[in-house]
Amino acid sequence: MQSKTDLEVILTRESDIHLPLENRPVIANQKRGDLFISIHANANRNRRISGVQSFYLNFSTDPSVLETAAKENATSTKNINEMMDIIRRIARNTKIEESKEFALKIHKSLVNRLSQKYRNVKDMGVRGAPLWVLIGGKMPSALIEVSYLSNPTEESRLNNPQYRQRVAQGIYDGILGYINSLGKGK
Repeated sequence: MQSKTDLEVILTRESDIHLPLENRPVIANQKRGDLFISIHANANRNRRISGVQSFYLNFSTDPSVLETAAKENATSTKNINEMMDIIRRIARNTKIEESKEFALKIHKSLVNRLSQKYRNVKDMGVRGAPLWVLIGGKMPSALIEVSYLSNPTEESRLNNPQYRQRVAQGIYDGILGYINSLGKGK
């Protein structure tokens, strides 16, 4: 696997300011990004729930996925009446399979990287979900839930710079794995 890259990272925001979810893939498109990743820390009313979970844009009937989508979509400036538009966009999206593979590569790498150092890293899998932040991207796109802020153990880990570095390294390794799977690695 390649070790040095000329990857350029463009952040859609560099501080804790609100940027509408639907604007983020627009920025990626404007900057002509090849890949789009939305990195999140999850939360749940049940503080015992923990783990790493990843998503790509698609339909779902799974209640837990729809609950996560509802939470993620809640900060959107779009309303429920615009959900028909999301359905049309998903149906037209030609990047579903690429996005699924991209999310799988990042997810597997992230879980592996965290599991090397931390016990009980729960792999919650990769699923398709109707998420505003993934709509409209012209490139493979994934949303990565790196841990649960609501879980005391994972909250403590997220406050640790070494844990965050492992998260970043896992995501980076997954990106490289995806690029290499396309035969475009250096």
